[in-house]
Amino acid sequence: MGYINKTVFLNYLLCPTLGWMSKRGMLPRLEGLNNELLTLEGNNVHKISWQLFPDAVNAQKRYLSDSAAYTQELLQNHDNKTFVEASFISNGFSVRTDIIQKLEDNTWHIFEVKSGGKYKVKYVHDITFSAMVLKKSGINVSKASLMHLANDYRLDMDTSSLFKTLDCSEKVELKLQEFMSISDKAFEEIESEKMPEPYLKRTCKNCPVFDICMGKDVKNHIFDLPRLSIPAIEELITLGADTIDKIPEGFELTEQQQIVKNCVLSGENYISPNLKTELGNLKTPFYYLDFESITTIMPLYPNVAPHTQLLTQFSIDKSFEIGKVSEHFEYIADYKKDCRREIAEKLIEYLGNEGSIITYANFEKIAISKLALLFPDLSEALNRIAERVIDFEILVRKNYYDINFHGRSSIKKVLPVMVPDMNYDNLEIGEGGDAAAAFAFIVMGLYDGEKIAETKKNLLKYCAQDTLAMVKIHSFLSDTVNK
Repeated sequence: MGYINKTVFLNYLLCPTLGWMSKRGMLPRLEGLNNELLTLEGNNVHKISWQLFPDAVNAQKRYLSDSAAYTQELLQNHDNKTFVEASFISNGFSVRTDIIQKLEDNTWHIFEVKSGGKYKVKYVHDITFSAMVLKKSGINVSKASLMHLANDYRLDMDTSSLFKTLDCSEKVELKLQEFMSISDKAFEEIESEKMPEPYLKRTCKNCPVFDICMGKDVKNHIFDLPRLSIPAIEELITLGADTIDKIPEGFELTEQQQIVKNCVLSGENYISPNLKTELGNLKTPFYYLDFESITTIMPLYPNVAPHTQLLTQFSIDKSFEIGKVSEHFEYIADYKKDCRREIAEKLIEYLGNEGSIITYANFEKIAISKLALLFPDLSEALNRIAERVIDFEILVRKNYYDINFHGRSSIKKVLPVMVPDMNYDNLEIGEGGDAAAAFAFIVMGLYDGEKIAETKKNLLKYCAQDTLAMVKIHSFLSDTVNK
């Protein structure tokens, strides 16, 4: 079954059952264009980091066992002091390190390269696992550093400016003692033929295998309560309440959580008495607005920082009567340049001076406000537009609940319930992350002319589907209160 790698071990720390399952490939595979982009960019960042160590020897081979053997061979050569992609296998554990460097006292400095823009606690766990496997291999790590991306890097700068290096030696040393102390038990439980018995805990809430583990065949789980805090989760678990109907009377819940609980117990949907008023406060013409954007690790255009979110397209449906679209506007950026100013100008042109601008979630309002800051000469018009934005997700969350929402309020969760005949299944691109990745691939020059034209059409269809979804949701809510 191979060795216990970093992912398996760190999953084990979260939950022994999760570690056991991940070792056996039982976790859902990450697929789609968005995952392809993350992998591509992550690999690219690592290769750029190697340029900072021009004398380093690359120990990478196609297979882990070959790479580990080659690493040992290189370590015997006293002239070699720095290695990239060095691999180690010991006592059933394996790791492929980013960069290791031999110091004057014959100890080693380990570097962990990350694509993020700031320090995260989980990065220390990653470095510590590498240090643990090296220690089991007889390699003494005395210094540990995190290399993450610098927010002030720009395309015209030397690649040496791309990274900031943070000394994490003390943090890793403390965590290493903990990892070493539990490594034998972890190996025994992970390699056991019998899966560790799962039990409900707060980390189950976002677990990738929850639906086939602790959530299997459980109806109305407490995790269906929106925004349930960690202390509340732990208290309910202590009380033995794994489903909403088991929550004791008097247990403190937020107003929204209480609405969900009441719907579960009664079996009826919730319709707020304020829904009709809030819908009536919307002013015609109605504009239904949706943005798409990209956030790449490495900047794609000049004067843009790593991880900067850039708007790339929008869709607008204009309506004078609920449920009927009178005009449709759409825009997709020229991939050869940063088009944020052009987007701002088009928004001012298409959205006019009156009427409610309906979005789903607050991203569009925030994005428009950022455009106003970016372009002071357009700020007055853009800020007026932002003031007209109505977040339909908030409106739905406050005023309407169906138990089939399962505590969620995103458009992808509520749309199939409100408008069963409308979905994204027939679209070539049907998810925001994939839409962003597709546009990024165009900018990176990975698509030919025919593929670019096809992708643009698919992107426009996807964005248009989001605005049409809002039209349908508005119509559903209107019909609901009128009935």
